[in-house]
Amino acid sequence: MQEEVGMTNEQYKGMLLDDLEHWQNIKELSEKEHATEAVQYAEKQIKKINEKLKF
Repeated sequence: MQEEVGMTNEQYKGMLLDDLEHWQNIKELSEKEHATEAVQYAEKQIKKINEKLKF
């Protein structure tokens, strides 16, 4: 009998939602500091995570 390794869809989605929250916080802090490059990078990461959440 083989043991499954990995995470469930719910676990994966939870991980993505945690990551999304972190990147949204980074974006907000970067906007306050007028760190344009950091804001753009955070927006890119947020977009990627949102695409992954569409499953």
